[in-house]
Amino acid sequence: MFNLRPTWLEIDVDAIANNVRLLKSRIGAKTELMAVVKANAYGHGAVEVSRVALKNGATRLAVATWEEGAELREAGINVPVLILGVSTQDDLEALIYYDLTAGLGEIEVAEKLSQIARNYGKKVKVHINVDTGMSRMGVQVEKAFHLVTKITSFPDLILEGIFTHFTSSGEINKTSTYEQFGRFKQVLEKLKKQKINIPLTHVADSATLLDCPSLHLDMVRPGIAIYGSYPSENVKNRLPLQQISTLKTKIISLRKIPPGARVSYGGTFEAKRSTLVATLPIGYADGLPRVLSNRGQVLVKGKRVPIIGRICMDHCMIDVTDIPEVQVGDEAVLWGKQENEFISLNEVAKKIGTIVYEVVTMVDKKRVPRLFIQKKAGEKSCFKIRSSFPGY
Repeated sequence: MFNLRPTWLEIDVDAIANNVRLLKSRIGAKTELMAVVKANAYGHGAVEVSRVALKNGATRLAVATWEEGAELREAGINVPVLILGVSTQDDLEALIYYDLTAGLGEIEVAEKLSQIARNYGKKVKVHINVDTGMSRMGVQVEKAFHLVTKITSFPDLILEGIFTHFTSSGEINKTSTYEQFGRFKQVLEKLKKQKINIPLTHVADSATLLDCPSLHLDMVRPGIAIYGSYPSENVKNRLPLQQISTLKTKIISLRKIPPGARVSYGGTFEAKRSTLVATLPIGYADGLPRVLSNRGQVLVKGKRVPIIGRICMDHCMIDVTDIPEVQVGDEAVLWGKQENEFISLNEVAKKIGTIVYEVVTMVDKKRVPRLFIQKKAGEKSCFKIRSSFPGY
């Protein structure tokens, strides 16, 4: 077995389980929980996260593309998987082959899907995506009823669900969210008058799951909350969610530099004292944002130390002058917990002027293996480790 490059994303399986159970407890037994695992489960590892979520209260999964759905099917996951958004004509054969649920917003795509399903002798479940204000994809409100009636006329399509996406559910003021929901309700009421029943209505994301219980409907679709973060600081009705990931690496080099010496490309850091510089094998190609140069912090031996100089493609440097007995091979944490200190994803996102979603999905899955860690029952010091890295 080859040694892995000493940079990895550590995933706490128990934290995933905790978060899903908490979210399920908030919505109650009658409402289904669809775990959103698109974008490789927000960068954490779709197959493993899906398995844990399904064991702890989720009944369905949502992805963005048929390729993401295929990965789950090839791993033996057989629960309903929705293409959350809309399916295009290029997706349809693969969607049928992998038994995925289509998100539809156009009559032409529905007609093509019905034709292909008939050719394969299959019946395909579909959910209608209604555009209530995102202006991104989906059928417009005034055209939704016509699309529904058209789909119900196709014997090869099973109309299972209808949904929408909110634009501002994470804001303090929920006016626009309730306005969108009002437009969505107009569609549902028109369908009800025509005695058209769609089994699954769903609109709630992480923010509305937590703050707007009246919007839970038949199913909710949490994403970022499963991974232990909140869509924004404005979410009020919080749960004790746990951040599931810790980005780790190890010191690979130590060198003392004199006052006046400069560090990294462009020499943007100048030592003001005799400085002990540690090099870490992680850079912007791994997903460590270059904007953290001379701004970010890292944990070493449970203490915060600064990133100094520009972050390189494959490396970055930190100042460990004040860390006693520091050695090559010592662990460094870019975000997550080490001893009694913690760097949250929200802190990192704030420093680089973005959102948590972007931070977690930046971490390259080819260069940075995911290590899934679970404490064995009754043995708190003993861990089970699995890796997403080929050959591990």
